[in-house]
Amino acid sequence: MALDKATIAKRYAVALFELTHDQGTDANTLAELTAIRDILVQNPEFTKALLSLRIDEAAKHNMLATLSEGTSQVVANLIQMTYDYRRIQNLPAIITKYEELVNEAAGVVNAEVQTAVPLSDEQVSRLKEQLVRRYQANEVRLTQIVDEDLLGGVIVKANDQILDGSLATKLAAIRQSIIR
Repeated sequence: MALDKATIAKRYAVALFELTHDQGTDANTLAELTAIRDILVQNPEFTKALLSLRIDEAAKHNMLATLSEGTSQVVANLIQMTYDYRRIQNLPAIITKYEELVNEAAGVVNAEVQTAVPLSDEQVSRLKEQLVRRYQANEVRLTQIVDEDLLGGVIVKANDQILDGSLATKLAAIRQSIIR
């Protein structure tokens, strides 16, 4: 039975998090992994080469050594293990899931806010305060996206939730209440 990408990412990330959290090395490990994820995402050919049957194993091991260069033993072991178990293509997803676990433990919430026009500094500050209270977080990191197709209002995505305060959604709710 084949596992899906999300299940694989979660299993590896949880195991890694349990190890690094117990050692108190979450932040350092995350910094190393984030740099590796950036390399893999910006260079998809790298992963394709590692999966290729046309490239010999010695060349692949050199590529892995280059990728692992300067990292902690835990990160180097993760890279090697994902390669050995033919899961290297899942490494960016594993790192993203690991980042979520580290942020959750630290009380950090990453949120994406969509608006029709850019928010003012005051609006950003108020929104962050509301999200800190809602999610009982220590910190909220906000990414703003201006979507001119929105009529108005705000759509916030955080912690696998969507808070839709857009004008279109409010109008649809009014329309539904009139129909009933």
